Amino acid sequence: MKILLISSGYKGIYPYIEQAIEKAFMFYGHTIYKMKPVYEQGIMEKVIDYKPDLILTLVGFRIEKTLMECLKKSGSPLCIWMTEDPFYMDKTIEIVKDYHYVFTIDLGALEFYRRMFPNKKVHHLPLGTDPSLYKPPDSPVQYSYDVCIVGYPYPERIELANNILNKTRFSLVLVGNRWKTHIRNELSERLTVINRWVVPETVRSLFNRSKIILNPHRAFDFEKNSNTLRIENKSINNRTFDIASCGGFQLISNQLDLKRHFRSEEIVSYTDHTNCVELIDYYINNESERNQYSKNAYERVLNCHTFLHRIQYILEQII
Repeated sequence: MKILLISSGYKGIYPYIEQAIEKAFMFYGHTIYKMKPVYEQGIMEKVIDYKPDLILTLVGFRIEKTLMECLKKSGSPLCIWMTEDPFYMDKTIEIVKDYHYVFTIDLGALEFYRRMFPNKKVHHLPLGTDPSLYKPPDSPVQYSYDVCIVGYPYPERIELANNILNKTRFSLVLVGNRWKTHIRNELSERLTVINRWVVPETVRSLFNRSKIILNPHRAFDFEKNSNTLRIENKSINNRTFDIASCGGFQLISNQLDLKRHFRSEEIVSYTDHTNCVELIDYYINNESERNQYSKNAYERVLNCHTFLHRIQYILEQII
């Protein structure tokens, strides 16, 4: 097959995701051509000359209307992977109308799309992981941190971080933009703040050097979301798979679809912040149990949750 991949137009993690998608298509023997999400002179001729069997994009917010009209005229199946659901549903509700196939990372969004567009081909498809980026260390490493949180400081993450600093004696590393504007106890010797977005290689190193990685999820009603429809997120995030691929031990907020992807002996979930602190206290002192969970989750993710598995699923729905 010939695949036309339209870039999301976003920086940060998206170039890495798109590269993993490209590699997966090529692994299965398909040809892939990548374009920017902007209209350029002669673009229609390029699309017609390439004759794609499938046009795929992620997010879809930055595809120019003129380009979308050209893509529609090509006659090729249009496929979108909604990788920010359900946090921008006010926008996505209009975008999905243009596509023949819709893949969403979230079950709550899936249920909504199927109610709104009963005749459209809509599927649940979480992001996968790239084991070439997220992997265990080649040799044993010394732990630098007891607890690690990577990601934007959403309110539930800020509260959890403060609980750890105030109620435990464990060391904590916080990684991501704007943490320094939200976290208290910034002078604590137990706290390390890396106040910026970091590349996957750095994330991997932090996961490898942390005894416990926390994975609290973003709330559907966060004030900066664009989700006035109040569609509740019900699915685990892509960080779940990345942590497991690094061989890390994670404590994850109890998302509704966790058991669809992992068994109870592979990942430990917590119910609230008090329970999370209790579990940190228990597992920090039980390295053998942590290692067994990590080993089980690592095997699961390599067998079921890489981008090779995700692209294979897309192809099965299209072909």
